[in-house]
Amino acid sequence: MTKKNSDIIAGIVFFAFAGLLYIAAGFMPTRTGGIAALNTGFYPRILAFLLAVLSVLMVIEAIRTQNTTNVQSWWTTKTAFLMFFVTLVMLVLYVFIMKIFGFATASFLFITSLMWMLTDKQERKPVLILGVSVGITAIIYIIFKMILSIPFPQGLLI
Repeated sequence: MTKKNSDIIAGIVFFAFAGLLYIAAGFMPTRTGGIAALNTGFYPRILAFLLAVLSVLMVIEAIRTQNTTNVQSWWTTKTAFLMFFVTLVMLVLYVFIMKIFGFATASFLFITSLMWMLTDKQERKPVLILGVSVGITAIIYIIFKMILSIPFPQGLLI
């Protein structure tokens, strides 16, 4: 398959996913008497709209260019496929760990282990990885839990 064809197919798939995301966001619970931007479906709809626009631009760019080089599959190496598979397993485990330990703890563990796994051994900096993990978890917790008052799963920890 050529790069041009794969970009067109990917753009169409992303556009369809954006449509499904936009529709699904309409079924999210809403608050009465509040600002519409604080409802849970507002931000996913914005992201769905952005994804739709970017996917249309991707298809237009693919049609406009004459690039016909063959694309190598990302799963041609064992390491790439293993990283993909481990990431999928971690995403599934994240949901279960969140129910046991709570959002903040599960998010910290997930982000830390994912960054550790996806960083080359020579470039791993444990202090930086821990700092980024704490920072991302804290920002998400503060924005969604404290400011927007969106409830998170509570577990044994935070």
